[in-house]
Amino acid sequence: MHFANKNAGLLILGALLTQQSYAIDVNVGDYTTLPRGTNVGVFYYQHSEMDGYYQRDDKTDADSRSDIGIARFIHYTDIAGLWATPQVVIPFGSVRNTQIGDVHLNHASGFADPIIASAFWLINQPEQGASGRYLALTPFIYLPLGQYDKYDAVNLGENRFKYDVQLAWVQPLSGKWGFEFYQDAIWYGDNDEAGKGNQTLSQDTSYQTQVNLRYDLNAKQRLAFGYAANYGGEQFLDGIRLNQNMEKQQVRFEFQHMMNAKTQLSAQLVSDTQVESGFKKELGLNFRLFYIF
Repeated sequence: MHFANKNAGLLILGALLTQQSYAIDVNVGDYTTLPRGTNVGVFYYQHSEMDGYYQRDDKTDADSRSDIGIARFIHYTDIAGLWATPQVVIPFGSVRNTQIGDVHLNHASGFADPIIASAFWLINQPEQGASGRYLALTPFIYLPLGQYDKYDAVNLGENRFKYDVQLAWVQPLSGKWGFEFYQDAIWYGDNDEAGKGNQTLSQDTSYQTQVNLRYDLNAKQRLAFGYAANYGGEQFLDGIRLNQNMEKQQVRFEFQHMMNAKTQLSAQLVSDTQVESGFKKELGLNFRLFYIF
């Protein structure tokens, strides 16, 4: 892999790595509604092991490890006559042992960019089938408050605003089966401290499609087989195309268990099957603790 400016290239790689590390993907059942006035605390733990870095399908030997925690606080209410969930998301953690070719990059730890959001349900039919039937929109706003040092290649923060709109459709199928479809469009502000520290990183709109085929084993347990595809998101440094985008495909397997009436534990395995640009996640292990209070 060749960069016209090696230091600038490594900084961009770090930015791509952190974007992939703490993005909150949808868990099965995320759009199931709860009674008004309910508060929920969610804690995520995500362990990722990266193997190989790709640039337009050209692989360079690379490794990285990350451990990311996410605290999420959700309140169920109604806004303008629609069921809604105002919420705040606080990611934090560490990225370490990052190496691209023979170049070792810095470790990074601390808080990533916090997120404010709220889902709005256009269709809310929890009585339909095992999964319920739902149609919802969720706008997310990423605030550039996370750890960022323009002289470091790897950062947890991105030093830019991001705006994500997610469409969710949950459809019951036969018996205990259900289908979930999610479509995101993500718009990016500029990072004006990229590259050498005084260059501007801009990015085209990126998109993510996620699907889950779920099966409710019983009232307390369910399984889900998932697939996700990211595409778009071409990047530019001072207007020069970097040949970096967000294109990848991923498979997922998830198991959920209600430990008691207020607590649910989820475990999920993920693996990237195809990556055009960026780090390939050979293995991802995600845990989620969901607590109602």
